[in-house]
Amino acid sequence: MQTRRAARRVDENAPPAAGTIATRSRSTITNGGALAAKATATSTSIPVMKRTASSASATSLKGTTKDAVAGKVDLAAKRRAALGEVTNGGKDVTAGKKGAAVKEERRPLATTQTAQTAVRRTTRTGSAPTAAGAKEEKVTGKRKAVVPSSKIPSRSRSATAASTSTTATAPEAKPLKERKPNVVVDEEPQRKRRKTSSPPPFPEEDEHDLVDEAQYDPDGREVLLSSGSKGAHGFRSPKMKAKDEGWFDLDAEDEGNPSMVSEYVVDAFNYMLSIEDQTMPKHDYMDAQAELQWKMRAILMDWLIEVHAKFRLLPETLFIATNLVDRFLSKRVISLVKFQLVGLTALFIAAKYEEVICPSIDHFLHMTDGGYGTEEILKAERYMLSTLEFDLSYPNPLHFLRRISKADGYEIRTRTVAKYLVEISCVDHRLLKYKPSMLSAAAMWLAKLCLDTGEWTPNHVHYSAYSQDELLECAQVMLDHILDPEFNDTSSFYKKYASKKHMKASVYVQSWARALWPETASGANEQPGMELALYLASED
Repeated sequence: MQTRRAARRVDENAPPAAGTIATRSRSTITNGGALAAKATATSTSIPVMKRTASSASATSLKGTTKDAVAGKVDLAAKRRAALGEVTNGGKDVTAGKKGAAVKEERRPLATTQTAQTAVRRTTRTGSAPTAAGAKEEKVTGKRKAVVPSSKIPSRSRSATAASTSTTATAPEAKPLKERKPNVVVDEEPQRKRRKTSSPPPFPEEDEHDLVDEAQYDPDGREVLLSSGSKGAHGFRSPKMKAKDEGWFDLDAEDEGNPSMVSEYVVDAFNYMLSIEDQTMPKHDYMDAQAELQWKMRAILMDWLIEVHAKFRLLPETLFIATNLVDRFLSKRVISLVKFQLVGLTALFIAAKYEEVICPSIDHFLHMTDGGYGTEEILKAERYMLSTLEFDLSYPNPLHFLRRISKADGYEIRTRTVAKYLVEISCVDHRLLKYKPSMLSAAAMWLAKLCLDTGEWTPNHVHYSAYSQDELLECAQVMLDHILDPEFNDTSSFYKKYASKKHMKASVYVQSWARALWPETASGANEQPGMELALYLASED
């Protein structure tokens, strides 16, 4: 019977497309039992595709002889054995089932690979596999029990034996006895102790070390007793309370106000605190000056305060000028003739640095009554700036004072008295060793004590960075200046703050201090310098 010719495909090994399966002529079985394939091949011109015989093929086995089928099954078995598959001895399990596909018993690939690995390892060592029996293995995280091989079903044993015999056919492998696999049954996993990468920081304590309950706080944590008293490591120190514990954020209410720059105010003041040390003068620089004394500095500063007031300059300008004078004298030794020129040049530089509208050089020269010329002051300006390396980044005490006033509710009286106390550092050399931030905090604390406007709260501690105990020494120096028996109440500094513009702060503080400590003001006190400490102790 003539068959239809299918469309020729480019790839001979590709499977036929749907709808293009070519029909072949039916053939009969010869008397010798051979398949009439030759007659069929000569009767058609259709190219017959070469396909690998498979026992699991879905094609029908009709029209083939038993020998041909057995040959194909043997070939498929050999190929599966090379791939690690297990057959059922090459038996045709489809006997009695007409048109059914050949089915084989297969094992998971992981099991087969494990068996092969075990065989190869046994072959290299030359030792025979252990006898089958009950075993117990330790696996990570689990404890497994092994079931004896006698309880394994016969079908599984036969399949395993076939797999072992097939794998042992490698050239380098030796014939092995049939090995009966062990079936592993999982039991309840046993928890293991977790290992740490490093030993504990402290050795374990003995029971007698933990008996005393007084060593522990209410939360059960160990408190500090004495370092090194218990072993080499001693006791753990508790968390120390912050000195500003209980403060609350006052900058949150300034959010949205561009003039208060609440987003950057903390970073700005932290930067100012970090540069205080690099702009601090030597507190004993007068010892290196041959022609100068501390009284001369007080006279020069009092004159600069007068010039500063006449020019109506900003308060920050005076503090910058004072810092420039002290820093310059800390590095250079000058004569008495040039001492006034140093102060005038410092005020001239500070005015150009801080003021919006700076007075001209002629105005400064007018204040000296012609004692110096224009070229002389310009030369002194260049020399002072080069000596100080053009570093004018001085954290002004008034900036810190405004910051602390925020915690005080910007109380105007306290702030005015504090400004008077801060400015004492310009005329009293004993305050040179204190940082600008401490000067401002001590002035605010003493002003609150003078006006009796409340205690030093956690907010004051936070926004000033100093507690009350840290400020006592600096505040005592300010009080000593006020209680000095030789206090000059005719100086420009005293008259400046005795005006109504500054609420007569100098007059009020002078009367308050002398009323509390009259012996010190008259010079009858044998132990001066302890007034504030004794006063606080009496208040407690």
